[in-house]
Amino acid sequence: MEERAAGHDSGTWTYQLPDQWFGIVTPIRGVCQIEGRENHGWLRTTLSPGEVCRVAPNNLIRLSRTPPRRLPFEVVCIQLSVEVLQRALDTHTTAPVRDVSELQTLRAFDPHVASMAQTLLHARKTGAGERYALSAAHYLAEYLLHPRRDASPRTGGLSPEQLQTVTTFMSANFSSNITLDQLAKEAGLSRYHFLRRFSAATGKTPLQYLTELRIEAACYLLAVDNDPVSQVGRRCGFPNPEHFARVFRKHVGCAPSQYRQQGQRASSP
Repeated sequence: MEERAAGHDSGTWTYQLPDQWFGIVTPIRGVCQIEGRENHGWLRTTLSPGEVCRVAPNNLIRLSRTPPRRLPFEVVCIQLSVEVLQRALDTHTTAPVRDVSELQTLRAFDPHVASMAQTLLHARKTGAGERYALSAAHYLAEYLLHPRRDASPRTGGLSPEQLQTVTTFMSANFSSNITLDQLAKEAGLSRYHFLRRFSAATGKTPLQYLTELRIEAACYLLAVDNDPVSQVGRRCGFPNPEHFARVFRKHVGCAPSQYRQQGQRASSP
């Protein structure tokens, strides 16, 4: 496994994945636009702290500043051996993917991997050896195959492939107004059958699952970002500050501003 930081102050930065390497890109400073091939075409989106781009071998992505201010950004790039990923895949007959290339996605919220990226970068700077890198690579491979323990399929629910498709769609679009019809279409089911089988698979309704994903995103952004609380709420899919504060308090037990203050006190010397 290799990891490195890439700063960018002007123009466009191109990242080409070499053969036999799987890539993970995540911002550690600023926000950037990212372009890549997905579903046989070029797509563009914005990558923010806590979000990751997963890139299959031999694929190309382009990163650039976001308008209108076009502030500098810095990303961490993790290169994970396809051999390690394939070995993990071969030992998991219930994995939701059949090939390493299926793990690719242009944008997904994954604060766990985003936090790991900074940890790995620090470990490299402080001289961590090959054994550390190999252990981290095996852990990342297992995590990528089973990113959310509460999304493990249960009897009578969605298939592993359907569940992976739907939860990946939620993760990539949680800031938007996702409808039940959209999710059912991703799973290839009617609304009624999707709702019933998703609940059977996860123990939660799609709305409950999506709300928890949005709250997890908000907690991460409140801890690492200095954007106003209202803007954090909008970035996490909450239409207005009042709704954001009400849902956040219900799930976390305090207001978003209090959560941020508690995090700042905990991190101060």
